[in-house]
Amino acid sequence: METRNCPRCGKIFAMIREPICKQCVQEEEAIFDKVREYVKDNQNSTIREVADACEVSTKRILQYIRDGKLDAASGMSGEVVCSKCGKNIRTGRMCEACIKATGSQVSSMQEQSRIKNRGKLHVDR
Repeated sequence: METRNCPRCGKIFAMIREPICKQCVQEEEAIFDKVREYVKDNQNSTIREVADACEVSTKRILQYIRDGKLDAASGMSGEVVCSKCGKNIRTGRMCEACIKATGSQVSSMQEQSRIKNRGKLHVDR
């Protein structure tokens, strides 16, 4: 078990899973719950409106959406876009088509690597 200072409040804590202390985790969860409830009750809100109403940064709202924790409200249309093609998305970093295409590209590269390295001896050093 590693001890460190919480980057948020500075207290020393035993890091188990979260990179912040237990109290800060609870505060973060309360902030997220407030944002989630506001978006649920105000589906036509923009990111700026949600941020202002919940007293958080727009960056935090976008991070919730990018992390897949929050679906964009209908009023956020055009504010959250696929990082690959620019298409409007509701959550995450990429649209479904780009996720599928990227997965196919990775699979193809793995197969090419297996073919290229077939018959070669691999030694760990």
